Amino acid sequence: MSTTRVVVTMAVLALGGFASFVVASPTPIEQPAAAVRGAAQLAPPLRYRTTTQVVAAGDNAGPLLRSMGAPAAELLAGAGTALNNIFPGDQVHLDWRDQDERPFRLRLAHDTATTTELVWTGTKYTARKVPVPYRVAEQAAAITVTSSLWSAATAVGFSAGQIIELAKIFEYDVDFNTELVAGARFRLVLDRLTADDGSERIGDIRAAILDNGKKQYVAIRHRTHDGTAGWYGKDGASRRKSFLRSPIEFSRVSSGFSTGRYHPILHRMRAHRGVDLAAASGTPIRAVADGVVTKAGWAGGHGNHIELRHDNGTVTGYSHLSSIGVKRGAHVSQGQTIGKVGSTGQSTGPHLHYEYLVNGVHKDPMKAIVPVQKPLAESERADFLVARDRVLPLLETATELAVAADASENSTAER
Repeated sequence: MSTTRVVVTMAVLALGGFASFVVASPTPIEQPAAAVRGAAQLAPPLRYRTTTQVVAAGDNAGPLLRSMGAPAAELLAGAGTALNNIFPGDQVHLDWRDQDERPFRLRLAHDTATTTELVWTGTKYTARKVPVPYRVAEQAAAITVTSSLWSAATAVGFSAGQIIELAKIFEYDVDFNTELVAGARFRLVLDRLTADDGSERIGDIRAAILDNGKKQYVAIRHRTHDGTAGWYGKDGASRRKSFLRSPIEFSRVSSGFSTGRYHPILHRMRAHRGVDLAAASGTPIRAVADGVVTKAGWAGGHGNHIELRHDNGTVTGYSHLSSIGVKRGAHVSQGQTIGKVGSTGQSTGPHLHYEYLVNGVHKDPMKAIVPVQKPLAESERADFLVARDRVLPLLETATELAVAADASENSTAER
């Protein structure tokens, strides 16, 4: 064997032995930083385009998705109940890869904690909830109402669900359909949520003050030792009361309580022993207090009618309903949906006729006095007072929230 062949053979054996050693016990090799950067630059990024549409009032998921060029039937089939409730201001994002005939993902953003996603598996869309990572910072902010709570809050970035939750804080004190005055001011301590992409959203409200005309209401959120969250006044009294101020969350009074008014159908003077709340047909109607259903059916000029019996000789009535959702003898809870607004019976248009009786005597429900429920338990007071004394000074520093950037335009972005 020649010297050259010996050298080559030894080299091959040496390499073979080294290769076996590496496989048996791999040794990590640190690449220079420059090499890592170069490799990253060579790796092609996953590119897709995103089409976004903001939900407008009256939008339904099916027509909205079709307007975006998406396979609405397939998406709705995979969504289950995920797309049943979309609100004005929600954002629907469709992610498309080049050459694909359908989006590979739908993202619905209307919850501060999670995003609903519909992901194409190759044969169908599957729904899932994806937690949204946010950095949380506390903020003292204010909203001044010039026309309505709805318009004032949406202008600064509140979602429909968040506006309803804000109204619920004070719904035992103020009927937002009739009693919120121009210039009413909400001062809030709330969470400001910042996502990894820099976008910001409004989170939970921790404390609130409502200045409505000459009246002021204070609400502080407190979670009791058993995990139940509730709203309390400065003195620790629960803000929950026996009766809600209104059976409809947002509407307007079209005819008030009166001992005599001109009846638009009978064309004669007649007592109006309740209030008429104008609202769109199908608007949910709530039980204003815990009670038992004593009537649920047709009642002549009242149309579809429900009557509830409550404690202490109190009765409430709900008339002209398009549909009834409870049966006679059923027990209902405060806030439970019992029917929907309609125009049945002697009615000139969709509205709710709402009556309030005490020991058989009709009272004006807009002026009814309702008692406060029991105060916070003594065992909870120490923790509550600590939270109260921390947030009250913050509420005094609240500054007006800036009007949110106009998100009404649809957009398409590359990623």
